Amino acid sequence: MKAFIIILLFPVLSANAQSTFDVSIAAAAKQLQCAEPDEQNPVTLNARLVKEKDSIAIIVKVQMAPGWHIYQYVPASAPYIPIEHILKVPDNLRAVGAWEKTRPTPSAHDPGVMLYEQEAVFIHKALQLSAGKADDAVKAGLYYQTCNLRQCLPPVEETFDLKY
Repeated sequence: MKAFIIILLFPVLSANAQSTFDVSIAAAAKQLQCAEPDEQNPVTLNARLVKEKDSIAIIVKVQMAPGWHIYQYVPASAPYIPIEHILKVPDNLRAVGAWEKTRPTPSAHDPGVMLYEQEAVFIHKALQLSAGKADDAVKAGLYYQTCNLRQCLPPVEETFDLKY
């Protein structure tokens, strides 16, 4: 009977440990500040890592000036360029799962287009498999196109080298 109780408690303890990490990630994402976007620079990004034991979360946050947006999904018939997530990890890390994304909203002007306005947060988790070298860094960022109702700007790639 004791073995049965221990087996039942183990998943609960593991779930609590993971939820603690998720709470830390959510707090870090909320605190992460981007430069204030404006008409000259309508999209700003920032990124950081959250580390807990051998777990790492890569957070990329985007802010857009009023009236500007970036694209999460674009049907083949639309001329816009959707975002591409950039993630390169050193050999001693392994990316786990897919990007967790802020929920996009449907475009009011282009059927089938999904976009982000004002702010979006993207999170990818990784596991540290072994100790790294002093100069190891995670490269994370976005390739994106931003538009407003009058114009679209050329695509931009913006990345960050994040030490862990």
